[in-house]
Amino acid sequence: MAEVKQENGKPDVDVRAIGKFLVWLTTGLLGSAALMWFVFDRFTAREARLSPPEERMEFSNPQKAPPEPRLEIDGVAALKAYRADEDALANSYGWVDPEKGIVRIPVDRALDLVAKEGLK
Repeated sequence: MAEVKQENGKPDVDVRAIGKFLVWLTTGLLGSAALMWFVFDRFTAREARLSPPEERMEFSNPQKAPPEPRLEIDGVAALKAYRADEDALANSYGWVDPEKGIVRIPVDRALDLVAKEGLK
């Protein structure tokens, strides 16, 4: 392969300088990775040393409930109850704020009112 040279006889690309740069870049990246591995290893060891051991809750106090959020025992029944409560709110009359005179009306009735009178 022929080298492309400038008019003054020097090559256009200094291959030796590019090679040195790549060697230094690779060395720097590998050194940085090793340093980060060392630092994270030290932080992990320090955290394990300073943190109290985790308590196995079922052995320490079987009567104590786990912290929130807890797993649902029967998710289907909980979802049905939630939807029933939401349907009851959406399809019934009730007070939202009696002091301000704000009431809740069924969705179907609200749609009929808006269709007849429009929005204010």
